Amino acid sequence: MAWERRRYRGNKVWIDVDDAGEPRLDDRGLAALRYKPEDERTYTVRPDEILPLEPPPADPATSTPTPTSGAPSTAQEAPPSAPAAEPAPITIHTDGASSGNPGPAGLGVVLEWRGRRREIRRYLGEATNNEAELAAVLVALEAVKRPGLPVRIHTDSEYVIGVLVGGHRVKANVELVGRIQEAMARFGDLEFVKVPAHAGVPENERADALAREAIRERGPLT
Repeated sequence: MAWERRRYRGNKVWIDVDDAGEPRLDDRGLAALRYKPEDERTYTVRPDEILPLEPPPADPATSTPTPTSGAPSTAQEAPPSAPAAEPAPITIHTDGASSGNPGPAGLGVVLEWRGRRREIRRYLGEATNNEAELAAVLVALEAVKRPGLPVRIHTDSEYVIGVLVGGHRVKANVELVGRIQEAMARFGDLEFVKVPAHAGVPENERADALAREAIRERGPLT
């Protein structure tokens, strides 16, 4: 394998490429990704989401020339101002893990915004898997310092989505769910996104790895 630096969803990553420098695809048409070239953990991603580190230079044959002097003619008058662009959302992936149910438990969170990335892991002590999944969401919400921005929380837990936004009756973890709902009230644009578990989604796999690291090491990374 030959690994070259590329950009994936705003993050600098390593992609396995062929002799022509193109991403090498597997039987499913997916490319191999690593966050570090020496890391044995490899994820698969869609090739159309892989970008070069730097944008290609503008083509002078198609770029619009800049006027050098003089007042613009009627045909060259500046267009009306375009509407303001939507703010970039804060993308969050959360996961919880429990060695036993209940048993030693941990959580993992990956936060991304405009190319910035933060990872959190935390050991929870004895807890169920559902408690760990909920705790990961609470920690993620508390880590957001700008609740006025759009926030998208990705989780592979149907339980989390069901009790927080799906209208499911809360029979257990009532206090924890209440604390999360209070934290959710701070946000003006908050959505939950269900992702498949252990399906090669890099950020989801990383959140899971952080949760399991927390269990093994019994310590936080914040």
